[in-house]
Amino acid sequence: MGERIGRSIVLTVALTLTMTGCTVPELPTYETVTEEANAAMQRVVDEMPPGSRVGLRPETDPYGCDGDSVLYTGHWGVYPGGGFDGQAFVDQLPTALGDGFVVRDSAVKLNKPSVGFTATAYGNASLDVSVVDVDGTTLVDILAISRCAQPPSSPTP
Repeated sequence: MGERIGRSIVLTVALTLTMTGCTVPELPTYETVTEEANAAMQRVVDEMPPGSRVGLRPETDPYGCDGDSVLYTGHWGVYPGGGFDGQAFVDQLPTALGDGFVVRDSAVKLNKPSVGFTATAYGNASLDVSVVDVDGTTLVDILAISRCAQPPSSPTP
């Protein structure tokens, strides 16, 4: 009798969770989180001055996340050309990007113009933007890290 009551309780709890929508959410696909992170980086590029050149970094293998899940890391370098004011760009970027980007406080203070975001409009991707000098040339470095996802359906290039 006790075993039957135990099974009944388990069945009732499972049925209640299912009926109320309290199920374990399925992870998004790797393709989805890749698109979200790249779209968030593209929003930053859209704020760059006309004529800026984007240098895409090579794709990397997915990094392990929680359990069997993975995350995508995107890394772009943008060359804005002469006369670019990196500090002014970083200072105005939160306003220009709008509500879909929430500024994150950084535990590490950098000695270069930089800002970190949670891209809430893009799957909560983590986005870091910094302005650096590479051999006398200004580079806007954009790094995005996605939320956890299912492993890719095919190997990455």
